Amino acid sequence: MKLNFTVASDRGLVRGNNEDSAYAGPRLLALADGMGGHAAGEVASQIMIDHLRVLDADAADNDLLALLGTIADDANAAIAAEIEQRPETAGMGTTCTTLLFDGTQFGLLHVGDSRGYRLRDGKLERITRDDTYVQSLVDEGELDAEDVSTHPQRSLILKAYTGQPVEPTLQYLDAQVGDRLLLCSDGLSDPVTFDTIQNELGKGSPKDAAIRLIELALRSGGPDNVTIVIADVVEGDGAAPELPMTAGAINIGEPENPRPDTSAGRAAAMADQSRQPIEIPAAANTKKRRPWVGLVITLIIVGLLAGLGFYAKTMRDDNFFVATDNDAVVIKQGFHTDVFGKPLYEVYQAACLDKDGKLMVVDKGDTSCTPFTLNDLKPDARNSVATLPSGSYDEVMQQVTRLSEQILPACVKREGGQPDQTQAGDLNSPGVNCREVAK
Repeated sequence: MKLNFTVASDRGLVRGNNEDSAYAGPRLLALADGMGGHAAGEVASQIMIDHLRVLDADAADNDLLALLGTIADDANAAIAAEIEQRPETAGMGTTCTTLLFDGTQFGLLHVGDSRGYRLRDGKLERITRDDTYVQSLVDEGELDAEDVSTHPQRSLILKAYTGQPVEPTLQYLDAQVGDRLLLCSDGLSDPVTFDTIQNELGKGSPKDAAIRLIELALRSGGPDNVTIVIADVVEGDGAAPELPMTAGAINIGEPENPRPDTSAGRAAAMADQSRQPIEIPAAANTKKRRPWVGLVITLIIVGLLAGLGFYAKTMRDDNFFVATDNDAVVIKQGFHTDVFGKPLYEVYQAACLDKDGKLMVVDKGDTSCTPFTLNDLKPDARNSVATLPSGSYDEVMQQVTRLSEQILPACVKREGGQPDQTQAGDLNSPGVNCREVAK
């Protein structure tokens, strides 16, 4: 078996740039949705795809999941190195959803809220689980799946490649001739319903379906970058492209593909024209340089450097992230990196829990409350702390609040001595099935 594939990407009707990157080849399908805004999400997605594309060679008898995990870790290390070299990119990160094909089955790697789907015999199924706060609510029965797309915290992701250690989902996926695979960024899955995707994905060739799905995302408002990878599993002698394709930020410097000639496409084109820079004609003659020109240029340079310094400080003061300090959950201000051994961040506030598990935040150095520690969290929630993206203070406070909703119950100690550890239901193992509460 082999793959008949295509890729497509559009920055949407709202965003000014495209932070998604995608790749499709005979053996590799990969999509990365960058995040971080001014912190260069497109750089993170480019780094991820640039590393993964080396896998589009004959996997032979190699372990597909080991290959995917190793290369993604290498890309994550490269993201960390980029942040260290360019501190202004601190806070950038990317999702990653990737399928590696060996001719009989797929290896799947997934981190974040991009999605993978498989259409088989006309029935669409999701092959990935969102690493998001709202998905955790769905899993716990606290939110209906159909309400996810309108939930105010739908963009709060729990896992991403940000240069910090992260555990991806790795699994095998069987392949059958006739399967159609779809990888997409949330620019498609948020505005376009599951039923609509199911109805439209199977129509025409992979390219036809990709164009149609992007048109539907634009028609629904195009609130985000929308990027799509589609591949059909075909017989070994079936028609299929031999050269790989890329789309999105990875094609930096290349002109964007024209949008479809539809109402949504024409509206997008008009929006693009309004963003085009105005070309100012050069002066006909260059005047002789005056003696004071050098002084003016020097003053301009000094002013620019001062302005850049002020801008960098403003960005630093407006950037926050969740971290730990001696296992205590804290909010730090600045960029999550060091320059010449000097951290570009500092502890801003500390999180505390009262005896009832209610969250409080206090200024750094305040010891009047019981610190909120990693051991207070359920084991599966502890690893998410290091991978939470940076953002505004309000965004980071929301992250801390969500963490506080995933704490263990208070330990229960029976009167008259130590609890009987052999009895079922005892809550007597701090950090395992309960949290210690200060008296």
